[in-house]
Amino acid sequence: MDTTSDNNDSKQDERRQLYRIDDTAIIDLTLVSAEDVESKPAEACFVESEAFRLMRELRGIDTDSGSVFRAIHEKTPEIALYLQAINKKIETVGNAVAASLVGIEAELQSVDISEGGIGFNFNSELEADSYHAVKIWFHQTLIGIAAYIRVVACHRAIDGGYHISCAFQSLPDVDEQVIARHIMQVQAREQRKKHSLDK
Repeated sequence: MDTTSDNNDSKQDERRQLYRIDDTAIIDLTLVSAEDVESKPAEACFVESEAFRLMRELRGIDTDSGSVFRAIHEKTPEIALYLQAINKKIETVGNAVAASLVGIEAELQSVDISEGGIGFNFNSELEADSYHAVKIWFHQTLIGIAAYIRVVACHRAIDGGYHISCAFQSLPDVDEQVIARHIMQVQAREQRKKHSLDK
């Protein structure tokens, strides 16, 4: 029996649970099959959204140019600061455009999220072990990801509807990094808020 693999999986699950936060997001959900999970990206399960595409493309540019920016920062920090300012301007414009489009598309709701999965309330019961494609817009940063999820549990919610607990399936590394970064940003924001209240 390979206990090393089991231990690694257990440690990874513990790490993912450690980095779980309560947040607000916009959720779009659609039922899919196990074959869909294996054969196409989750984003292909939704009608194309201009706001979603815009933010994904801006994020992709940041990812692609990350190594070049780090090299510039090491050689000429002043130029790197200037490029950061330009990037901030573009990001601000992109967020404003996306926010105006998102406002038309959906409403915010409470979620709990980690690198391993997401929980949220839904107006109808979802079958355990069913697969769904989910599009998640994080409220504060307007970063969006599309992912596959498997329903782990479905329980009646106190305030009506059902609370759905889900595990991510075949989540690309880039989206896992986006979630991890978002979680750290939310945690840092909460820490700053706590420090300001303690003063």
